[in-house]
Amino acid sequence: MMMHALEEQHAELAKLFRNTFSVEPLCFEPIPVSGSLRKYYRLQNGNTSAVGTFSPDVDENRTFFKLTDCFTRQSLNVPQVLAISPCMRYYLQSDLGSTSLFDIITSPGKFPQHNLNNFLSIAVTSLVDFQVKGFNEISSSGQLQLPLFDRTSMMWDMYYFKYCFLKPSGVSFNEQLLESDFEWFAKELLEQKHFLFQYRDFQSRNIMVHNNQLYFIDYQGGRIGPPLYDIASFLYQARAKLDNDKRFELLSLYLDRLNCLLSIDKEELKAKFPAMAMFRIMQTLGAYGFRGFFEKKTHFIQSIPLAVDNFINLSRSAPGPHTAYITDLLEQYRVLFQPSSCLSPSGQELTVYITSFSFKNGYPEEHPEHGGGFVFDCRCLPNPGRMGRYKNLTGLDFEVIQFLDESDEAQRFIANATALVKDAVENYCQRRFSYLSVAFGCTGGQHRSVYCASKLALAIENTKNVRVVVQHREFPA
Repeated sequence: MMMHALEEQHAELAKLFRNTFSVEPLCFEPIPVSGSLRKYYRLQNGNTSAVGTFSPDVDENRTFFKLTDCFTRQSLNVPQVLAISPCMRYYLQSDLGSTSLFDIITSPGKFPQHNLNNFLSIAVTSLVDFQVKGFNEISSSGQLQLPLFDRTSMMWDMYYFKYCFLKPSGVSFNEQLLESDFEWFAKELLEQKHFLFQYRDFQSRNIMVHNNQLYFIDYQGGRIGPPLYDIASFLYQARAKLDNDKRFELLSLYLDRLNCLLSIDKEELKAKFPAMAMFRIMQTLGAYGFRGFFEKKTHFIQSIPLAVDNFINLSRSAPGPHTAYITDLLEQYRVLFQPSSCLSPSGQELTVYITSFSFKNGYPEEHPEHGGGFVFDCRCLPNPGRMGRYKNLTGLDFEVIQFLDESDEAQRFIANATALVKDAVENYCQRRFSYLSVAFGCTGGQHRSVYCASKLALAIENTKNVRVVVQHREFPA
């Protein structure tokens, strides 16, 4: 089913490329995405290149096309839509390369040719253009009705924080106190004079650097709402780690630019900004919780302590009765986080869980704190269990070990598996992960899988800061 879907995506996008450029795509490269159902591919033939997109959400695609048209008419730097399939699930857009503003912020030494401070300034002033000029174009065109970021939307985002972050985190809380704070946030942040285009996910990962210019992507979730939401999203993106002086500088630049296009009360907006930033961080923590706790995507978990610290620091700088309770909850989480994390402090050992199992009895259970890992299928190896003299033995017995030691297939298999795991162990130790799971499966879970699990354990057991735990699941307790 998966292969069929991928083949269909490739065929439809290749057809669009061929019809647009009159050549076949010779290169078809998947582009990684983090939290979206959309699939992206880079299609190339020589100097001809485009990004092919598949998205099953036709309504969202239609919004993207109309917003792109509006922003283009206002000379805003967005990707060009090159071709759209009749079903509107496939489309080509201009290839803006692979370097995002986030890459330059987090690894400035790799991009010495770029002026980071200049890019940050352009980003926040461009945001104002999207919010004001984009809003005016959307309103005048009459072709697009964007949803309103209203009280219902705000409460939904805060419940996202409650149910996808707080509840699975293990932090206990008082429902009434939390609800009271949520009500305050909704009332406080909706008391703003201007509702403009709200980008919704304005962050440095959604800003591409191409030909030394900034291009803006991923705006199809846009709404009409308070403008401070977007600048808060940009300045408090967890892993961008902008320092407070830079945040203050960019916020002032943003408000100056906004004041040029609208008549605003800068001091009033400055006063409301910390609350909006805290609200945005709550929404982000909900997203991190959903992707990390429920979907088991570790890299989202890694961003949680950064976002928690941002909220706590904001609350301390702008203390108020309606932020103190949530701040206390996040302080509790910060205390609890380390033991429940898949990250370990410097110097703490990595535990490698190695399991042998039978496919007949299903896959081993994932470790509750991290999930994932390696699963190797040993059924391709010679099976001593089918030979009478080995039938009642296991992969721990000398005779079975000797039989598989003499098998070239078995030796190649375990050598390749060991090399993969050793690379992962080294990487996980560097990144301070606490757990890695490795499982070997075969038909009965008695011979080949047990042999391979034992061989791997021997190969890595003396690795510094690594603890090896071996379990042969199908053995009697």
